[in-house]
Amino acid sequence: MLVLQDTTFEPNIDLMLPLPDSDVMSESMKYFDKDGYELNQLEQLYYTVNNVDIGVGNQYHTSNQIPWINDIHDYEVGAVLDHSFMSQRWEYSDDAKDQLTKFKDERPILNKLLGIRKKWGIDFSIDFVDHNNCFEIFHIEYDSFDFENILMMKEKAENIILNTDWYDGAKEVLRRKDEWIGLCSDDQSDWKAQFFGWHRAFDNQKIIL
Repeated sequence: MLVLQDTTFEPNIDLMLPLPDSDVMSESMKYFDKDGYELNQLEQLYYTVNNVDIGVGNQYHTSNQIPWINDIHDYEVGAVLDHSFMSQRWEYSDDAKDQLTKFKDERPILNKLLGIRKKWGIDFSIDFVDHNNCFEIFHIEYDSFDFENILMMKEKAENIILNTDWYDGAKEVLRRKDEWIGLCSDDQSDWKAQFFGWHRAFDNQKIIL
Protein backbone atom coordinates (compact mmCIF):
# COMPACT_ATOMS: atom_id res chain seq x y z
CA MET A 1 0.00 0.00 0.00
CA LEU A 2 1.46 3.35 -1.08
CA VAL A 3 0.94 6.29 1.29
CA LEU A 4 2.00 9.93 1.31
CA GLN A 5 4.56 11.03 3.87
CA ASP A 6 3.70 14.06 6.00
CA THR A 7 6.28 16.22 4.23
CA THR A 8 6.29 19.04 1.72
CA PHE A 9 8.54 21.40 -0.23
CA GLU A 10 10.07 24.51 1.28
CA PRO A 11 9.02 27.64 -0.65
CA ASN A 12 12.05 29.71 0.34
CA ILE A 13 15.20 27.81 -0.53
CA ASP A 14 17.97 30.40 -0.20
CA LEU A 15 21.44 29.78 1.18
CA MET A 16 22.22 33.03 2.97
CA LEU A 17 25.02 32.31 5.45
CA PRO A 18 28.66 32.49 4.28
CA LEU A 19 31.57 30.15 4.91
CA PRO A 20 35.07 30.97 6.10
CA ASP A 21 36.77 32.64 3.14
CA SER A 22 39.48 29.99 3.14
CA ASP A 23 36.90 27.27 2.41
CA VAL A 24 35.51 29.19 -0.54
CA MET A 25 38.95 29.48 -2.05
CA SER A 26 40.21 25.96 -1.34
CA GLU A 27 37.33 23.47 -1.28
CA SER A 28 36.80 21.30 -4.35
CA MET A 29 34.33 22.33 -7.07
CA LYS A 30 34.69 19.06 -8.99
CA TYR A 31 31.62 17.00 -9.84
CA PHE A 32 29.23 19.92 -10.15
CA ASP A 33 25.78 18.55 -11.02
CA LYS A 34 24.36 20.72 -13.81
CA ASP A 35 21.16 18.69 -14.17
CA GLY A 36 20.09 17.39 -10.80
CA TYR A 37 20.53 17.81 -7.08
CA GLU A 38 23.84 16.19 -6.14
CA LEU A 39 26.15 18.47 -4.18
CA ASN A 40 29.89 18.73 -4.57
CA GLN A 41 32.27 19.39 -1.68
CA LEU A 42 31.96 23.18 -1.57
CA GLU A 43 28.20 23.05 -1.95
CA GLN A 44 27.94 20.58 0.91
CA LEU A 45 29.69 23.05 3.20
CA TYR A 46 27.28 25.83 2.27
CA TYR A 47 24.24 23.61 2.84
CA THR A 48 25.62 22.45 6.17
CA VAL A 49 26.36 25.91 7.54
CA ASN A 50 22.83 26.93 6.51
CA ASN A 51 21.35 23.95 8.40
CA VAL A 52 19.95 22.23 5.30
CA ASP A 53 19.58 18.45 5.57
CA ILE A 54 21.86 16.68 3.08
CA GLY A 55 21.98 13.36 4.89
CA VAL A 56 21.92 9.98 3.21
CA GLY A 57 18.67 9.86 1.26
CA ASN A 58 16.56 7.20 -0.36
CA GLN A 59 19.19 6.54 -3.02
CA TYR A 60 22.22 7.43 -0.92
CA HIS A 61 22.67 10.74 -2.71
CA THR A 62 24.27 13.75 -1.06
CA SER A 63 21.48 16.21 -1.68
CA ASN A 64 18.50 17.87 -0.04
CA GLN A 65 15.95 15.05 -0.37
CA ILE A 66 12.53 14.87 1.26
CA PRO A 67 10.57 11.61 1.72
CA TRP A 68 7.48 11.58 -0.51
CA ILE A 69 5.58 8.31 -0.98
CA ASN A 70 6.21 5.14 0.99
CA ASP A 71 5.26 1.46 0.69
CA ILE A 72 4.17 0.58 4.20
CA HIS A 73 4.63 -3.14 3.50
CA ASP A 74 8.02 -2.81 1.78
CA TYR A 75 7.06 -5.41 -0.83
CA GLU A 76 9.82 -7.25 -2.70
CA VAL A 77 7.54 -9.17 -5.07
CA GLY A 78 4.77 -7.91 -7.32
CA ALA A 79 4.59 -4.14 -7.63
CA VAL A 80 7.79 -3.03 -5.87
CA LEU A 81 8.50 0.58 -4.99
CA ASP A 82 12.12 1.36 -5.87
CA HIS A 83 12.34 5.00 -4.81
CA SER A 84 10.22 8.06 -4.19
CA PHE A 85 11.34 11.48 -3.00
CA MET A 86 11.22 15.24 -3.51
CA SER A 87 14.42 17.19 -4.09
CA GLN A 88 15.48 20.81 -3.69
CA ARG A 89 18.45 22.73 -5.12
CA TRP A 90 18.98 25.93 -3.20
CA GLU A 91 19.96 29.34 -4.58
CA TYR A 92 22.71 31.54 -3.11
CA SER A 93 21.62 34.91 -1.73
CA ASP A 94 22.46 37.60 0.84
CA ASP A 95 25.86 37.13 2.54
CA ALA A 96 26.58 33.82 0.80
CA LYS A 97 26.02 35.39 -2.62
CA ASP A 98 28.09 38.43 -1.68
CA GLN A 99 30.93 36.14 -0.62
CA LEU A 100 30.89 34.21 -3.90
CA THR A 101 30.73 37.45 -5.85
CA LYS A 102 33.70 38.78 -3.90
CA PHE A 103 35.92 35.84 -4.91
CA LYS A 104 34.61 34.96 -8.38
CA ASP A 105 37.24 37.02 -10.21
CA GLU A 106 40.00 35.24 -8.33
CA ARG A 107 38.25 31.87 -8.67
CA PRO A 108 35.97 32.03 -11.75
CA ILE A 109 34.55 28.54 -11.23
CA LEU A 110 32.47 30.02 -8.40
CA ASN A 111 30.25 31.43 -11.14
CA LYS A 112 28.71 27.97 -11.29
CA LEU A 113 27.23 28.51 -7.85
CA LEU A 114 26.17 32.05 -8.64
CA GLY A 115 24.37 30.75 -11.72
CA ILE A 116 22.20 28.30 -9.80
CA ARG A 117 18.47 28.89 -9.89
CA LYS A 118 16.38 27.44 -7.07
CA LYS A 119 14.75 24.25 -8.30
CA TRP A 120 12.29 21.68 -6.95
CA GLY A 121 11.82 18.13 -8.22
CA ILE A 122 9.88 14.90 -7.80
CA ASP A 123 11.17 11.40 -8.53
CA PHE A 124 9.11 8.20 -8.38
CA SER A 125 9.93 4.70 -9.63
CA ILE A 126 8.00 1.44 -9.27
CA ASP A 127 8.92 -1.96 -10.77
CA PHE A 128 7.30 -5.34 -11.23
CA VAL A 129 9.13 -8.39 -9.92
CA ASP A 130 8.08 -12.06 -9.77
CA HIS A 131 9.74 -15.41 -10.43
CA ASN A 132 9.65 -14.90 -14.20
CA ASN A 133 9.67 -11.13 -14.77
CA CYS A 134 11.47 -8.01 -13.69
CA PHE A 135 10.77 -4.70 -15.40
CA GLU A 136 10.12 -1.04 -14.71
CA ILE A 137 6.42 -0.15 -14.61
CA PHE A 138 6.50 3.61 -14.13
CA HIS A 139 9.37 6.02 -13.54
CA ILE A 140 9.01 9.80 -13.63
CA GLU A 141 11.28 12.71 -12.80
CA TYR A 142 9.98 16.26 -13.00
CA ASP A 143 11.76 19.54 -12.21
CA SER A 144 10.46 23.08 -11.94
CA PHE A 145 11.86 26.52 -11.18
CA ASP A 146 8.38 27.68 -10.19
CA PHE A 147 7.05 26.79 -6.73
CA GLU A 148 3.35 26.87 -7.60
CA ASN A 149 4.00 24.70 -10.65
CA ILE A 150 5.85 22.01 -8.70
CA LEU A 151 3.01 21.83 -6.19
CA MET A 152 0.50 21.40 -9.01
CA MET A 153 2.56 18.71 -10.75
CA LYS A 154 3.25 16.93 -7.46
CA GLU A 155 -0.51 16.73 -6.85
CA LYS A 156 -1.09 15.46 -10.39
CA ALA A 157 1.53 12.75 -9.91
CA GLU A 158 0.04 11.76 -6.55
CA ASN A 159 -3.38 11.32 -8.14
CA ILE A 160 -1.89 8.87 -10.63
CA ILE A 161 0.37 7.06 -8.19
CA LEU A 162 -2.12 6.61 -5.34
CA ASN A 163 -5.11 5.74 -7.52
CA THR A 164 -3.51 3.21 -9.86
CA ASP A 165 -3.68 -0.55 -9.33
CA TRP A 166 -0.02 -1.15 -10.10
CA TYR A 167 -0.35 -4.93 -10.15
CA ASP A 168 -3.04 -4.83 -12.83
CA GLY A 169 -1.20 -2.04 -14.59
CA ALA A 170 1.97 -4.10 -14.71
CA LYS A 171 0.10 -7.03 -16.26
CA GLU A 172 -1.25 -4.77 -19.01
CA VAL A 173 2.19 -3.23 -19.64
CA LEU A 174 3.63 -6.75 -19.91
CA ARG A 175 0.82 -7.81 -22.28
CA ARG A 176 1.81 -4.94 -24.57
CA LYS A 177 5.54 -5.61 -24.27
CA ASP A 178 6.00 -5.77 -28.04
CA GLU A 179 5.12 -2.05 -28.22
CA TRP A 180 8.01 -0.90 -26.00
CA ILE A 181 10.63 -3.62 -25.67
CA GLY A 182 12.50 -2.50 -28.81
CA LEU A 183 12.68 1.13 -27.77
CA CYS A 184 15.71 2.80 -26.20
CA SER A 185 15.69 3.29 -22.44
CA ASP A 186 14.22 6.82 -22.37
CA ASP A 187 11.59 5.98 -24.97
CA GLN A 188 10.54 2.90 -23.00
CA SER A 189 10.09 5.07 -19.92
CA ASP A 190 8.10 7.63 -21.94
CA TRP A 191 5.83 4.90 -23.32
CA LYS A 192 5.05 3.64 -19.82
CA ALA A 193 4.63 7.12 -18.33
CA GLN A 194 2.17 8.08 -21.05
CA PHE A 195 0.34 4.77 -20.67
CA PHE A 196 -0.50 5.76 -17.09
CA GLY A 197 -1.38 9.36 -17.98
CA TRP A 198 1.87 11.26 -17.37
CA HIS A 199 3.24 13.45 -20.17
CA ARG A 200 6.93 12.48 -20.19
CA ALA A 201 9.11 10.26 -18.03
CA PHE A 202 12.09 12.55 -17.52
CA ASP A 203 11.36 16.27 -17.62
CA ASN A 204 14.54 17.66 -16.04
CA GLN A 205 15.82 21.23 -16.08
CA LYS A 206 19.42 22.45 -16.26
CA ILE A 207 20.41 24.10 -12.99
CA ILE A 208 22.48 26.71 -14.84
CA LEU A 209 22.01 27.97 -18.40
